[in-house]
Parts: sequence; structure tokens; C-alpha cells
Amino acid sequence: MDLLDAWAKWEPGSPPFVLGADQKLFNSEKSQSAIELWSNWRNYTQDPRFGARGGSALHHGLIPQPFVGNVRGAKIYILLLNPGLGPHDYFGEYEVPEYREALLGNLKQKYCSAQYPFLFLDPVHSWHGGYQWWNGKLSGVIEELAKATGVSLAESRAQLAKDIASIELLPYHSMAFRDADGWLKNLPSVRLAREFVQSFVLDRVKAGKAIVVVTRKVSVWDLGKQKGIVAYTPMQSRAAHLTPASPGGRAILGMYGIRGKNGRV
Repeated sequence: MDLLDAWAKWEPGSPPFVLGADQKLFNSEKSQSAIELWSNWRNYTQDPRFGARGGSALHHGLIPQPFVGNVRGAKIYILLLNPGLGPHDYFGEYEVPEYREALLGNLKQKYCSAQYPFLFLDPVHSWHGGYQWWNGKLSGVIEELAKATGVSLAESRAQLAKDIASIELLPYHSMAFRDADGWLKNLPSVRLAREFVQSFVLDRVKAGKAIVVVTRKVSVWDLGKQKGIVAYTPMQSRAAHLTPASPGGRAILGMYGIRGKNGRV
């Protein structure tokens, strides 16, 4: 079973929201001490620790996000470590049915908006931190694409939302990340992500149909050096910029025949 099949067949039921194959490792004492489990917005916000900075616990009360976007048809793949965390995640999943529906549709690769397969570029979700993070990261690229092609920012953003997909090494949310129990080495969900990229995604790259930008954990993704792959250095990974001046941003614009701020090649 590959990455997309595994998550398409996964059903959330009730928390903890974990891929079945991962549950055995998460049952260990070491893992249990590094997991948070909230099953609604109210309980999460009423916890005495609410609002504390940092924290590396994985939140199993949230729907996993192993990938976002049209993963089979993307032209641009951004590889990351794991999805971040903010109060907006609990609010969205437990209080905004349309947002939760979009997350589940993404897991099954059935999109609520055909115009925005990459849901975190959909203005409908602009209240959410995921939109703010991704739109912020890509705002310069969106502007350059709009200028070079003579379209509006909205049209440029929609074009990118069709062409881009992100894949997380670990699908579970946390504020920061600490590999508390050998998760990156032993979790089946991590293995599925790596195998999918090593086979399906790299085949698209070799065929000239896509590029890959590895922003986090380059050594764990282990894709080597080859045409079509941009691997960030440890220093670049700290901020993981995707501006037009960054390695990833330049590569994205290059997919549209655009060289930075100089317009079309």
C-alpha cells in the first residue's frame, strides 16, 4: 500500500487520530509521555498550559496532514518535517465544519475546491494559520508569477495552488519537533512518505514533469543530488524561505520560465 492509498482508506473515527500502523509504536511509554490528546476546542483552550510557548508534543486530537495538494499531479513538491500547531488548528477542526471537510477531502485527494487543490492557498481558509504561513512563504513568488504572466494576484495564487503539493515526513502536528521515540526511523507513516517520494515523485522529476524542494530533514529524505531537486542546507532550513531570492523560490519560478525579478527567461 502506498502513501495515498493508506490515507485514502484511513477513517478518523474519534481521537486519537493516528494511522493504524503507527499505533503500536505510539503505545510505548516513551511515546505516550510525548503526546497530547484533546478532543475538542473548549478543553484545549481551558488547559492551564494553554498559550505556553514551545512544546514538542505530538497532538493526536488533530487530523494528520501527511500531504496537501494534488499529490499525483503536482509540478512542484515541497518536502517538510511535520505540520505546525496553533489554536487555529483546534478551532478549525472542531468548530468550522467546512474546514474539517476540506482536510478530510485532501486526505482522500477529493478537493472541496477544484480551483484550489492546495487548500492552504484558498482564500476561504485565509483565517487559518496554515494559509497565513503558506501564503506568506509564497507571496513573493505569487507576485512575480502575476507580473510575468500579466494576471492578477488571485489568478497567480490559484495557478500555484493547482501546481504545488507539500509532503510531510511525519504527519502529526506539533509546535516544535523532538524525535522522542525514534519516530522518524520507525513509524510506518514516515516510511510511506519516504517511499512515495523515492518512487513516484522522483519518477516525475526524472521525466522532467516536476521539481522537488527539500526544506527540512534533507538527510532523512535522502534524495541525493540530481537535476530537479533543490536541497536546503542546514542554515537555509532554519527559516525555509521560499522567496524569489531563495533556492526554492527560484526553482519554482523556473518551472514557469521566470527568472526571479527579471521577468521571463
